[in-house]
Amino acid sequence: MLRLADVSTIDFAHSLCCGTFRLQVGGFSLRIDSEVDALRTGLRQMYAHYPVSISGGYYDFDLAIRPASLLRRWFRRNVVFCLSGQAPFLPMVADHAHALFEWGLNWTIGSSVHQYLILHSAVVESRGKGVMLAAASGSGKSTLTAELAMRGWRLFSDELALIDGPALRLVPFPRPVSLKNQSIDLVRRRHPEAQFGPLAHDTQKGTIAHLRAPDVSIDRAAETAPPSLIVFPKWTAGAPLRVQPVGAGQAAMRLIDQSFNYPVLGPLGFARLADLAQSAPAWELEYSSLDDAADALDDLLADDGV
Repeated sequence: MLRLADVSTIDFAHSLCCGTFRLQVGGFSLRIDSEVDALRTGLRQMYAHYPVSISGGYYDFDLAIRPASLLRRWFRRNVVFCLSGQAPFLPMVADHAHALFEWGLNWTIGSSVHQYLILHSAVVESRGKGVMLAAASGSGKSTLTAELAMRGWRLFSDELALIDGPALRLVPFPRPVSLKNQSIDLVRRRHPEAQFGPLAHDTQKGTIAHLRAPDVSIDRAAETAPPSLIVFPKWTAGAPLRVQPVGAGQAAMRLIDQSFNYPVLGPLGFARLADLAQSAPAWELEYSSLDDAADALDDLLADDGV
């Protein structure tokens, strides 16, 4: 198996420019086309362990990071994300190319992959049990996900829960974890071995950096897991640990609010989400300490009823 770390810098750059580069992320093959240096740097740092091809082949999605226009290429140095030649977002500065790629890939999967019910939720796994961390932006979800991944939990995703079929299997889509502002320094202090990609300053959310996914999570990307817990996390400064059960009906309503494609799936989406809420116990988790939160999740998974 060829991995990006095995490809020379020259061959990598050439395949990106020629449109023959393929990146395998979970069950999806991505054709990536770009001449932007900042994207090459970000991909090299964050996707070194991922399977790749530099000679073309099958792909599921055609992605590109390109100059917004000839004028912007040389003067404003702005770039756009393209899916199948179409640019759905406004241009961003070229230094943000890797962050733009990550956001664009989230959007691509969330808006296109309707064989799964897709929820805005992190997913991690321990002891064969999948845990969904479903919360809106700003809840501390990604910081908690990063902490768990650095502790050895298997990373499925920090953004997208892909739920497959009536058996309700969680499908891995392991990618770099997006952290912002103080969370970047917090994870660095707690885990000096953590590997980060390029910093994107002055975005709408402040400073963004991506934490590299653990190699073992990438190696096990074909291994699904059952959803054993649904957790609605919330970080609150100075708050004592609070773990409170959530009823199946209330959990289902919260998950609907976090769904990317629930309306698209119609009755199938309703049935799958209702089954999910019935099969996996749900909890609210409020915390100010990452250690307390991680210990609480360990305790919930160890419960004989889970």
